[in-house]
Amino acid sequence: MSALDRISVAAIGASIAELEAETLRAEAAGVECVWAPELFRSADSQAAYLAAKTERIGVATGIVWAFTRSPFIHAVTALDIDEMSGGRFRLGMGAGVKRLNETWHNAEYGRPAPHLREAIEATRLIMRQAGAGEPIRYQGSYYDIDIKGWVRPHPPARETPPPIYTAAVQAGMARMAGDVADGLIGHPIQSLRWIDDVVVPAFEEGLRRSGRDRASFDYLPTVCCAIDDDEARAIEMARRTISFYATVRTYAPLWELHGFAAEAAAAGEAFRRGDLAGVPAAISDAMVDAYCAAGPLDKVRARVEATAERADGLFLTPPTYFISEAELAEYQGRIVDAFGPAAT
Repeated sequence: MSALDRISVAAIGASIAELEAETLRAEAAGVECVWAPELFRSADSQAAYLAAKTERIGVATGIVWAFTRSPFIHAVTALDIDEMSGGRFRLGMGAGVKRLNETWHNAEYGRPAPHLREAIEATRLIMRQAGAGEPIRYQGSYYDIDIKGWVRPHPPARETPPPIYTAAVQAGMARMAGDVADGLIGHPIQSLRWIDDVVVPAFEEGLRRSGRDRASFDYLPTVCCAIDDDEARAIEMARRTISFYATVRTYAPLWELHGFAAEAAAAGEAFRRGDLAGVPAAISDAMVDAYCAAGPLDKVRARVEATAERADGLFLTPPTYFISEAELAEYQGRIVDAFGPAAT
């Protein structure tokens, strides 16, 4: 099956009614999976709701912050939603941002890749052993779990636990994904060169050192798509999303690879001095084209198809920052209409 036949989208909707309607639209279009983000709503609660409202489409957390809940809560929540969906759930876990983990959640962050590795291992162990009635023991640097006298009485939705995906931008996290995760979701701002030079070699190294086959791993790179016959408008929409990430120093290596470090630095400086108009103004059209697919459908499709050559499936997302809810829904709808296998 081609990666173009395995399309994922984000769960998007200003209201719960819109969230449901957009997900049902994606299901009707043959989209494989809808991923619920975590920031303004809980990823778990959205996934549970959508599991109850759909019949065929996969539902996933995309992503839930791993360190703000215990592995036990991750495990039983995943088993619950998998049961609610009839075995359609995927658990997407990620480290999130250090500052928000520590200041919003009072959660330990530590070294994110080793920490997330342990969170994945412990969560999977609890899911696998939930019905066995035997002690569950996990010891690591971040987790020391000792569960006795507990057995989950509810039958699982399938023989194997829900798959665990993780999000990764840089090589260390992608390598860790190859070590222990069932799949990897790419960051929405990545160039083809970044995928080729950094992400794929890293997770393949992780697979090799953990003795796993490439066929056992599901790679879903993300493409930020702004489909619009008005190419200038599409580029402007995508520029705003890039400008958001350009203000975060974590993403500096992405810009440096293509020689855009100065533009990202200018965007960050504008943000820090309160010049919000100057943030997107620092991002050139060439920078947009390096990281996003923005313009008429033929142009966007070419970029999506090029990404598909490197992938098992695709996560397609509209521009998401500094645009209105109506614009967000507009660009999301165009993705579903253009790339939903049933729609096409």
